[in-house]
Amino acid sequence: MSIDIETDSDGLRSITLNEPDRRNPIAHHKRAEICAALGEAATDDGVRAVVLTGAGGNFSAGGDIRDQGERSLGAHRERFAVIADMVTRMARFPKPLVAAVEGWAAGGGFALALACPTVVASREARFVAGFTKIALMPDMGLLSTLPARIGPARARNLLLSNRIVEAPEALDLGIVDALTDPGAAARVAGEMALKEAEGAAMPRQFILDWYARDLAAALEYEATLQPMLLNSDDAAEGRAAFAEKRRPVFRGR
Repeated sequence: MSIDIETDSDGLRSITLNEPDRRNPIAHHKRAEICAALGEAATDDGVRAVVLTGAGGNFSAGGDIRDQGERSLGAHRERFAVIADMVTRMARFPKPLVAAVEGWAAGGGFALALACPTVVASREARFVAGFTKIALMPDMGLLSTLPARIGPARARNLLLSNRIVEAPEALDLGIVDALTDPGAAARVAGEMALKEAEGAAMPRQFILDWYARDLAAALEYEATLQPMLLNSDDAAEGRAAFAEKRRPVFRGR
């Protein structure tokens, strides 16, 4: 398993992305593992709240570039069905779910953090979309979750510019809900999650459902178009340029 799962005596379950030497990339198999871990946590009466974090000083550098090669549209769309399942579970999770971000949350890592209803970050955390750098559109629900937090105009700017957002600005914009000292994000996220767990569960669930009402449209949109982008010449060039550490030359096809 490329994720670690632990539950403490207070009923706080920690799900930790654990590939720190590569900044915890989110390959397809890891998304499936997260889905399974969330399903187990949701039905375990001993789990009161969940924290999602990354090992080794980073949350996640995003999608695994080695896992993004050309496939049939059918195969790609089947993989996006897993993404839709994971993101929907997170946005509408029946127990408090808090992302604890240290270091980088980039690309899919950014999207993964924002799929959590609450985000806590270290003051040294950094956020960036980065999708268009490799000729892709944002996915994992980011077209919905980012504008829901910061508004459509600001979201559009960040998605198109790939500008890095430092933690203090992320708090000001509303990308994150609280900042901590470096190394303390998981602890503070756990405290916030357990505090939230003291409240009534049913009203909380209905509130989350309302705020996630536009998420399905974004997930359907990306599942329709991202497979074609993944198979495009520009995406192949983006992957090659990333591996060769050079600037890509996109040709619009």
